[in-house]
Amino acid sequence: MADSRSGMSQPQTGEELRALYEFTDAIYHARSVEAVYASALEAITRTLGCDRASILLFDDAGVMQFVAWRGLSDRYRTRLAGHTPWQPGELEPPPIFVSDIRETDEPVWIKDEISAEGIVGLGFVPLTLEGRVIGKFMTYYGQRKDFDDHTRTLAITIARQLGFSIGRTRAEASREAALAQLRQSEARFREMTEQVPVMIWMSDRRGHCEHLNKVAREFWGVTGDSLDGFDYTATIHPDDVDHVLTQMGQAVTLNQPVVLRGRYANVAGEWRTLQTEARPRFACDGKFLGMIGVNVDVTEEESIARQRELMLAELNHRVKNTLAVVQAIAHQTFRSDRTSPPVTTFVGRLGVLAKAHNILSRVNWEDTPMQELAREVLSSGPASRTAIELDGPALLLPPKQALALALALHELQTNALKYGALSVDGGKVSLRWQLGPQARLDLVWTESGGPPVAEPDRRGFGTMMIEQGLSADLNGSAQLEFRPEGLVCRIEASCERVLS
Repeated sequence: MADSRSGMSQPQTGEELRALYEFTDAIYHARSVEAVYASALEAITRTLGCDRASILLFDDAGVMQFVAWRGLSDRYRTRLAGHTPWQPGELEPPPIFVSDIRETDEPVWIKDEISAEGIVGLGFVPLTLEGRVIGKFMTYYGQRKDFDDHTRTLAITIARQLGFSIGRTRAEASREAALAQLRQSEARFREMTEQVPVMIWMSDRRGHCEHLNKVAREFWGVTGDSLDGFDYTATIHPDDVDHVLTQMGQAVTLNQPVVLRGRYANVAGEWRTLQTEARPRFACDGKFLGMIGVNVDVTEEESIARQRELMLAELNHRVKNTLAVVQAIAHQTFRSDRTSPPVTTFVGRLGVLAKAHNILSRVNWEDTPMQELAREVLSSGPASRTAIELDGPALLLPPKQALALALALHELQTNALKYGALSVDGGKVSLRWQLGPQARLDLVWTESGGPPVAEPDRRGFGTMMIEQGLSADLNGSAQLEFRPEGLVCRIEASCERVLS
């Protein structure tokens, strides 16, 4: 567009000064962007001698949009939205004044739209924030308008004030939005801490309680939000006082997390076991503010655990007695023939079951360490302890697998002591295992240095137990290879529950 800057600068009149003062005062006290726009349009029309004006700003997509106006039709605003001589963020562009739109090189359709609105002269005054364009204000005249330096100066003055005010209102709006979001977040946090079904508390840096949520207040019978006179330490069971206060005191002194259990008296005077998990909290500058923690009532959980331990202990005791009775019956039944192979084999297998049971009892019939199981079963004599090499990663076996492997290892050891590598000096056994693809346990028993080995004419009970029974119990397979240089047994088991 053509830029018209003809004419001499004139001093500001009393009316102009009054209008600028009123504009400055109005935008200073404005509490909304709409009030800023209204004050700006009033100042523009009064000081720049036009009866129509508008304010346009770049939207998030970088399109110039009308945000406030006087005397413009809907059609005009719709058709001319987006029209601008500047790009978003352009640095300190000068204003543009057009004496007659018909004398410009604008597209015909734009000149037609402007003329149809009854506009001849126009002023394009950029609005900047920190020196970069954020929008513009427009002045419209129904006849030719020759703009002088005085008009230019007034327009720039208004634009600077308006741009600064828009920036201020945007900053205030952002700040208000952030504060509103913070208040909403705080409200949600308060609601969450109040409604969550566990006790939540906070202490100061000396360890004194300064906040309890609803569940904690109900537990100790605290009414209202005031904690004056409340001392949770007075509710600790006498036998737990030293333990609880020592642990909490160390956590506060060292500013470190703590997990502990203790018994506390609730409002009804009942002793309840609470598990406390607490962490230190810090200010933005790193200053220690105190602790924040949760208390979970685990009274019933502890009671169930104690009952379970008692039942398991009783079960273990009865199983041990049962195995002892079975052994005694076997010895009594075969007392005239105690040294015969069937009797010694049977008693030996009972012994292995007892050993495996002892291991499972120590871990409460949960997962059993593979290394411990193998060492316990294969340590029946000094020869075995020195001649058997164990090698494999730390694995945990479920009870059913542990019992099955214990019996299999016993059969392999018994056979090696009678006929294989452990029957002669210098014989060796290697037991190696690893966790293969898809959580499969691969275990290999390899004998060497013993008598030459030949395929047996028939399968004994031990062999069938390994090849058939073991496969079923482990959901896998077991293969015996009678190599001349020594027996090799390969066991593969499904190990979905094996942990490493």
